[in-house]
Amino acid sequence: MQSRWAEQGGEIDSDSWRRAILPLGERDASLAVQNDDKYLHVAFLTTDPGLRDRILNQGIFIWFDPNGGEARRFGVRYPVAWGTLPASMDELPHSEDTLPGSPATGWGKAGEDMEIYTDGYKEYERMGKKDAGGIDVRVTQLSDTLLYQLRVPLREHVRGPYAVNAAPGDLIGVGIETRANRTTGESVGSILPFKVWRTVQLSSSPYPSR
Repeated sequence: MQSRWAEQGGEIDSDSWRRAILPLGERDASLAVQNDDKYLHVAFLTTDPGLRDRILNQGIFIWFDPNGGEARRFGVRYPVAWGTLPASMDELPHSEDTLPGSPATGWGKAGEDMEIYTDGYKEYERMGKKDAGGIDVRVTQLSDTLLYQLRVPLREHVRGPYAVNAAPGDLIGVGIETRANRTTGESVGSILPFKVWRTVQLSSSPYPSR
């Protein structure tokens, strides 16, 4: 895949995003990637009901390999709030991301927490968005489409240590994956049917080459 240079701060409603969206070939899912000189922006969309429900209940992992392969060097899992639902919707963490159509309740909020992984599934830290050092993630449901948006720093900077460790023009690997439901007795490390990796050529400039 070819990343496009991010316009309008990477907002998904820009025309450049619509031109960047490419079908992944399974589960009615699509992916778009953009970058500028500081951040990588990922948009993942699906209209598959089963995949939507699994993401809302268990979250989805977005992985990055700065060497262009399929190694889980750095990743983000979000949302994480649906694993154990509180008795009352009022107890859910506050979030700006309203999610109509949660399979457990009919509606809800995705929450502020995310999990950040730095060595496959071995090392991770759970934190709120405000403490994530420039990482921002949100999930919204638009009619029958679930839209996942993620922004991560390309390099480490003063706001935090978490980054893809890549630069504009580099070739990186981007993976999207779900895992087993821990409450069903399935192996924690087993991979559910959805797993896709793409090699992405980051854009090197806002000006297209001629």
